[in-house]
Amino acid sequence: MPGKQLIVDADGHILEPPTMWDDYLEDKFRSRGIKIKRDDAGLEFLEYDGKPAQMVMHGSLQALGAMGRPANQLRPSSDRSYVSEAPFGSMDMKQRLELLDKDGIDKAILYPTIGLLWEAEIEDPEITNAYCRAYNRWIADFCRDSGGRLIPIAHLSLLDIPAAIAELERAAKDGCRGAFVAPFNHLRRAHGHPDHDPLFAKLEELDVPLGIHPTFEPLSLASRRFEGLRTSIWYQQALACHSAQIAFTTLFSFGVFDKFPRLKVVVLESGGGWVGYWVDRMDALSEVPINRAPLKHLPSHYIRTQCWISADPDERALAGLVKFIGDDRFFWASDFPHADHGGEYMKELGELMAAMPPGAAAKLAGQNAADLYKI
Repeated sequence: MPGKQLIVDADGHILEPPTMWDDYLEDKFRSRGIKIKRDDAGLEFLEYDGKPAQMVMHGSLQALGAMGRPANQLRPSSDRSYVSEAPFGSMDMKQRLELLDKDGIDKAILYPTIGLLWEAEIEDPEITNAYCRAYNRWIADFCRDSGGRLIPIAHLSLLDIPAAIAELERAAKDGCRGAFVAPFNHLRRAHGHPDHDPLFAKLEELDVPLGIHPTFEPLSLASRRFEGLRTSIWYQQALACHSAQIAFTTLFSFGVFDKFPRLKVVVLESGGGWVGYWVDRMDALSEVPINRAPLKHLPSHYIRTQCWISADPDERALAGLVKFIGDDRFFWASDFPHADHGGEYMKELGELMAAMPPGAAAKLAGQNAADLYKI
């Protein structure tokens, strides 16, 4: 267990209550909200904008908060529901604070759960932005009375940039300390594309970090190199990190960091080990004239000055990587309550910190996140 120092969970999750969209959507959109229903077999399923979700298996909602649960409790069942199986601290603010106390965590930066699922299936910019606004208002309220220990991050869409800018301004005033986008958009427009420059300018003006967080992605956009692997959850999880890395890399291709030298970008839930390889590869390619991206400096310069990486506490190679990239570039994250990882995140964090110099360990544990998000 880490000693007495600031501990910040840089990417925890919350399970949105089923009534959230009824309570927080504007009247115009309330009938089109996200709903949890049951099919004829009694299995829960999600409904988006009046249509059943296609990418979330019936009966699987009860496993969205399944961190640490055994496999025999993850099978679809009419006896287990999204709410009944929500673990302690995943859906209630006071419980989450108790969980932080139990774990020895000072603060947690929060991201959604259902909010990482629906965007892959909704192409209408109007309802997309309405869903984002509803979540952002709710998460700000959820965190408001936590004494600054729970940190809300706003969900933005790249389908309508003026709407995203307006929501960013509103959410920042409401207490959101950062924003995140999915690693895809239905327009297939690269994250670094100049069409997004007005949003980058506003992020820079407000001094609000932008995160890229993995989400479900439309099957039409995802690369399907092989057949027969859609049912392999392990395979999908192993490769899920690549989408955020790909989106992040487009920022270099379009020279975003030169245009916006105060822009701050965070790559979330994609591990940290890839960054060492990627720095070397991007720099090596940039030193060959025919390959050069439109950058004033080598890509490593921007990673070491404008980018942060959220790493998993069980990454055994991270201690060496922190020395190579810089000890002010990394956070750790629990991913609680998602089942992607086991539930021993505090034990793993302690072991990781023990393998690092004390100053670097303190920065990873909480100081870097606290400094970036001004918390």
